[in-house]
Amino acid sequence: MQRGNYQTRQQEAVAALFERRAEACLTADETYRLLLDAGMDVGKTTVYRTITRLCEAGVLRRYAPELPGEAAQYQFNPCRESHLHIRCVQCGALEHLHCGDVEHFAKHIQAHHGFVLDEARTMLCGLCNDCAHREKETAE
Repeated sequence: MQRGNYQTRQQEAVAALFERRAEACLTADETYRLLLDAGMDVGKTTVYRTITRLCEAGVLRRYAPELPGEAAQYQFNPCRESHLHIRCVQCGALEHLHCGDVEHFAKHIQAHHGFVLDEARTMLCGLCNDCAHREKETAE
């Protein structure tokens, strides 16, 4: 996020916005608009560059768009440990997967499929219990 020791108020505001909204997934344009709405005088280019630097530093996670034409989304990354995560596609809840079964899965992938998982970039997606329950109630 810093160029040398230089860090602007605008760059700090981008980082602070993501930290305050840790559960939210935001596009760069949404981030820009939220900062403007909050009265921050910030350029769109600054927002894009800062998001790129925050991703490179591991402060933010980048989620690739699901459909062509959609924008990537970014989310605050509260941990820097190497392990798998699972994210709710409805509410954005993020869980850290620390368990023997996940470790066994990673070893299986390597032994039987010839891939070493990049745990820092591997994200499983699904529904958390609360969202799955709400979805089931809506369907009934």
